[in-house]
Amino acid sequence: MRVLHVIPSLAARTGGPAVAAIEFARIATEQGIESAIYATDAAFPAATREGRAVETDELAQRASEVSVRLFPVRRPYRLSASPKLREAIRADARGFDVVHIHSLYLYPQRVAGKEARRHRIPYVVSPHGALDPWLRRRGRGRKAVAELVWQRRLLRQAAAIHFTSEDEARLAGTVAPGVPKEVVPLGIDWNEFQQLPPPAPFGDGPVVLSLGRLAAKKGLDSLIRAFAIAGRRFSDARLVIAGPDDEGLRPGLEALARQEGVGERVVFPGMLTGADKLAALAAADVWALASHTENFGIAVVEALAAGVPTLISPAVNLAGAIERAGAGIVSETRPELFAGAISYLLEDEGRRAGYAERGRAFARGYDWIDLAPQIVQLYEQVARWARR
Repeated sequence: MRVLHVIPSLAARTGGPAVAAIEFARIATEQGIESAIYATDAAFPAATREGRAVETDELAQRASEVSVRLFPVRRPYRLSASPKLREAIRADARGFDVVHIHSLYLYPQRVAGKEARRHRIPYVVSPHGALDPWLRRRGRGRKAVAELVWQRRLLRQAAAIHFTSEDEARLAGTVAPGVPKEVVPLGIDWNEFQQLPPPAPFGDGPVVLSLGRLAAKKGLDSLIRAFAIAGRRFSDARLVIAGPDDEGLRPGLEALARQEGVGERVVFPGMLTGADKLAALAAADVWALASHTENFGIAVVEALAAGVPTLISPAVNLAGAIERAGAGIVSETRPELFAGAISYLLEDEGRRAGYAERGRAFARGYDWIDLAPQIVQLYEQVARWARR
């Protein structure tokens, strides 16, 4: 069997979808399913309207371990347009048994679906949270046009829609009735987080870490307000907000931190990868995410695997499973409530140790190797649909 993955970008700063495409391709290849990834060479998310080509060291981790072809992105950058990508899919699609389309609303998904249908190749679509009502309200006009012109057909004629959690599937509602909905979680390399380097030098006091993209959906304003409240009690604490700022949010967040009286205690180190990311996790006493929506949250599972006591909002789609396992704390994001949860963790080292132990155990179940059978089964099911 051969599987073609199509995704707008493999740049690490685009987050979870790039990691998912690479890891699904890598794991499937290890299981005997030949895989390739076609993407544009965009270095930034489409929403930034930036057209710079990505450098090799800017690709998501392990991109070098799979077959990747990148095609030049062209205007309109907002749609991740790439005529060369279209030409390649048109020429090569018939050589694949399954097409796996990642994300929604952009040019690569449109042309991948069109060419798959033209060649009668079954395809699976991974929305990666794009069907969550909170996200669908953003850019509503543009998305409504895309849905009317091509995306409804893309979803309704898919062999399957892949969700990363039961909650993501539930939030998608009744989209594409009759199309099989398959849930296969994302994963991590659990062992990578078991031997951490020396802690990053963020200060002598306790560290609250939020690691991910600086994005409106992450609720970073609520996190800063909550930290300001908790910081009245823990006067030497630091809040570290690490990640790329492709939405231009940092100036406003810095202003908010100054307004809340914690401007000098909120640190923005930028995007951290590799050893730098592990060092940040080693320094953290609490890992916090106040997201308005999070279809899976690879960074959450990484924090749990690293043994960092983790605090998340109910909008993280793994929240229910994490809470049931006692692996982390789930709190509403009203600043006073989130602040109370931060303080609850910071005040008791033994309590943090308990959450660290349970978090590691929970994250162990999301190792990519353990997810391999589900990934293989997904592609086999889609291929069987074609034979039917």
